[in-house]
Amino acid sequence: MRLVRVLLSARDPGGAAQVRAVALALRADPRAAVSVAASGPAFDILKAAGQNPERFVLPDGSVHQEAGVDPAPLLGAAQALLDRADPDALVVGISSLGVGVDEALLARAGGRPTFALQDYPGDANAIAGAYAGRYFVRDEAAARLTRARFGAEAVPVGSLRHQAYARLDVPALRASTRAQLGAGDHPVVGFFGQPPDIPGHEAAFGHLVEALAARRAKPLLVLREHPKSREHRAAHLDALRAAGVRVHDATDAGAVERWLAACDVVTTCFSHCAMDSAFLSAHSPEPLGSVLFLLTTSGAREFMRAYTGMPLPDGVEQGLGLVAESSADVGRLLERALTRDEQRAFHAASLRLPRAARLDLIVETVVEAGRQRMARVGAPSLARPPCWGSWSRAAAPRA
Repeated sequence: MRLVRVLLSARDPGGAAQVRAVALALRADPRAAVSVAASGPAFDILKAAGQNPERFVLPDGSVHQEAGVDPAPLLGAAQALLDRADPDALVVGISSLGVGVDEALLARAGGRPTFALQDYPGDANAIAGAYAGRYFVRDEAAARLTRARFGAEAVPVGSLRHQAYARLDVPALRASTRAQLGAGDHPVVGFFGQPPDIPGHEAAFGHLVEALAARRAKPLLVLREHPKSREHRAAHLDALRAAGVRVHDATDAGAVERWLAACDVVTTCFSHCAMDSAFLSAHSPEPLGSVLFLLTTSGAREFMRAYTGMPLPDGVEQGLGLVAESSADVGRLLERALTRDEQRAFHAASLRLPRAARLDLIVETVVEAGRQRMARVGAPSLARPPCWGSWSRAAAPRA
């Protein structure tokens, strides 16, 4: 019998991080042949990780569509991909702000078993209600939220994107990056941007700039723009420098982990990089820093709650971050976040995060589902699928 063909997809950085971990585990299984399709920032991330992704693109050159727009071109491109690949099982990432390859593959799965790798707890996205058959999620709380919001099957597997952190020397990473910044003992604050079409995002950045300008002793700021909003970098840099803040632009400077590890405070609207910071903290013997969420407008708070299904950003209820709900909160909570007491509390909370990631459970579930599908459709005995040159079960290089 031929190998089980598994097609993975992603279109955003978070989804790419999840897919990368699962692709490596699947490639190590002698029963599976793996291929990857990606678009947007995910393509570059997965290509750099040695995953040889196929670039997914629509006939007009776009890679995703706004929700509510006629999805016919997107669905057609997904169908063409499926016709070429003829996978036995689909594993997709999850992205927000419109629909793209992940959602289109689910909508055109054609009876194939479908799985989704959840990054942000309780998150799912679909075209016309075509959700995945099963969601692999971080913990039981995420599973309950996913079931309640979407009626979907959800299985806790730990944090896939963070399982590689166990191999990092976090204190050395922090020390080397701070040395590169020339920070010394000077406090370092990071701003980790999200797409600016999130309501209140640019207002939140402005409120941070105002709070920094009001400080007599200003921290060094690390600016890390979202891959989808690099065009805002110049204006953000100008605003920070006008406020008298020394700033280091880390937008295109490699993996995010080194910049997170260097920070005494990570600021963002509600990006999941805050959880990256928490998992780095969990793998550090000493406190690194803390997190301040900038939900300073009602629009930002309403969007976050509608998107996540949670009243607060991920981790806050477990002690992993402070939330500024007005411009007046930012300066006061930034001062608190910079204290050693707050950083110790954040570190203690991070140690309660799940450490293990059940990649073995995901591989076994996906491969078995694919084998069952092969049996149902009477798969021919082919060593390799036709017309799909990038299938491989050789282990990809680790990123």
